This record gives sequence, structure tokens and C-alpha cells, in this order.
Amino acid sequence: MSTLKILATAATATFLIAGCATSGGKSAAEATPGKFVTYNCEGKKSFSVRFDAENGTARIRTHEGSAELSKGARGLYRDDGGEWILTLADGNGTELVYKSKAVYKNCTAQ
Repeated sequence: MSTLKILATAATATFLIAGCATSGGKSAAEATPGKFVTYNCEGKKSFSVRFDAENGTARIRTHEGSAELSKGARGLYRDDGGEWILTLADGNGTELVYKSKAVYKNCTAQ
């Protein structure tokens, strides 16, 4: 077997293994419905989210308060009053906006 074929086979195996290790594009909260997941954010801030897959809602707990958010347009979660907007993402892309201000940015699940 040529060196090129060996490298190609190794690269393919690596991509397959990495693909199996992901959560299928789901955030940590969505991947563990019914359990609170804590997110640590820049500025040493944190909040918790519990995802309810059956109802498509997310319950948040923060230092500012708590709220029940419903999944809306573009996959964002919002409360009825429009004070909270949650964007769940893989890696450090999760963000929580409170009263039009991104209070929790670059958040990573713990």
C-alpha cells in the first residue's frame, strides 16, 4: 500500500471518529434534556439551562432571575415578555441576552 493511500485512510478514520464524538449539532443543554447544564461565560459569569425536548422550551437560571423560554424563529429561545433571548450552540457560541444586552457571551457548557 502506498504512503498516500495510508495517509488518506488515516485521515478518513480520524474524520469518522471525530464525527461520532459530536452531539449532532446540538448544544450540551439540548443533548441532555431534563437536566440543568451550567454555562461559564466571559467575565467569569455563568448561568444554567434545562432543556425540555417534549415542549421545546428552555428554563434558565441566572443572577438576574429565571425564566421559561420557548423556541422561536431561527432556533432562538425567548420569553413571552421579550426580555430574554438564548442562543444555544456547540463550543463557546452560546449567548444569553437580557433586556437587549448580551449579558452572557462566549459561553461554554461545563
